[in-house]
Amino acid sequence: MKKLNLSRLFFWLTSLALLALTLVLLFRVAISPYLSMIIRNPVTKIDAIMSKPFAVIKEGAKELDSLMSAFSENKHLKKELRSYKLDQLQVDKLKSENRELKELLGLDYGTDNQFAARMISRNPYSWNKSLVIDSGKREIKEKSLVTSELGLIGRVTAVSQSSAHVELLTSGKNIELPIKIVDKDKVIYGNLKAFKSESKTMVASEFNSNDSISLDAKVYTSGLDGETVADIPVGKVTGFKNAADKLKRRIFIKLYADTDNLDYVLVVGKE
Repeated sequence: MKKLNLSRLFFWLTSLALLALTLVLLFRVAISPYLSMIIRNPVTKIDAIMSKPFAVIKEGAKELDSLMSAFSENKHLKKELRSYKLDQLQVDKLKSENRELKELLGLDYGTDNQFAARMISRNPYSWNKSLVIDSGKREIKEKSLVTSELGLIGRVTAVSQSSAHVELLTSGKNIELPIKIVDKDKVIYGNLKAFKSESKTMVASEFNSNDSISLDAKVYTSGLDGETVADIPVGKVTGFKNAADKLKRRIFIKLYADTDNLDYVLVVGKE
């Protein structure tokens, strides 16, 4: 009887072992891949969802870095462009000054006492009245005439050791400068008086003749005061106001020179 019980126990243990082995094999072959797929799919989706913000942040960081690089490059290029423009303006100004200086030095008014001077001071409140040049007593005398490359602009009224004050024709003050008007084969003499801002012309009077003069007749300094140089261009005739008395006759003159933009001037003195 005891032997029979042991045989049964052995049989059941063997059967259970075989059943367990069968179940394990069945799980690994049939159930495990399916279960793994069930678990892996949600995990993969969760991983994709979780990684997307990081990918967006990474891409955004790249774009920001690219934007900052472009901004820095743009700033550098703007600085270079600004520097180039300033350099170009300086070059253009120097070219303009050199051209102006060459034209001045090419003028010859028949005197050895003429030389170029640089403007060093001009007050905005008295822009049309006066300016200061960088030549003093060693070179300049009072009453010397001052011209641009186009024509007369004023006269020296005061001189210091290193500079001189120039009163411009456009100041509105009485100039009292002897002139001559040349009209073909006729020449009349008179005095240049004052600038009229309304008409932007100089007025001349006290003529030696009532002879008719044509519009656009040329006006020059005459030098008849014995203190100033003759034949410096002044302007052209633009109008008349005749009178029976030749001394009261008035002729209006448009100046050749533009006094608004000056860097260098030519000082012309009597020898």
